[in-house]
Amino acid sequence: MRRLAAIVAFLTLSTIATSFAADSNCLNVKEVTMRLEGDNATFELNYTLDTFTRFYVTALGCRYLEPELISFLGGYSDVMLIRADIDGAALQVVGAGKYNSGYYLFDSVPFGSKEKPLKDGIARFSVVYPGGRVRTFYNVTATQNVFSQAAKPPASSARQRAGKKQG
Repeated sequence: MRRLAAIVAFLTLSTIATSFAADSNCLNVKEVTMRLEGDNATFELNYTLDTFTRFYVTALGCRYLEPELISFLGGYSDVMLIRADIDGAALQVVGAGKYNSGYYLFDSVPFGSKEKPLKDGIARFSVVYPGGRVRTFYNVTATQNVFSQAAKPPASSARQRAGKKQG
């Protein structure tokens, strides 16, 4: 009988946590780091979870957070969750930038979904360029317009092109 009572209590708390999280903002993103990698970008999110969501995720795992995390980058079309835990997550966006004349251009994209854009700013947003340089922005509701130089072609390819021009 005690076992049945424990199961019912757990299911009740899980249901409350799920409905509470669906109606409120269960995920409070404090910091976002965007790492540029060619035309792709990896986003590292540091966040806090509300009490019910933290309990739910601790008991049942982070898969519950995946839709919420992906919708945080809802302005992008190809978002993939790499890892998640109760304090942070990493998501990769394939094709986040566009190639143009030797540079990858990354347009500003609002955080949140198109139906529900983020209203409160992210305290700190950092962009890490391929060379390691970091630019930091404060209190933002969208990614910033940034660009990075495309990797130079290998030396053997450059020599081959030079040989074709001469011949």
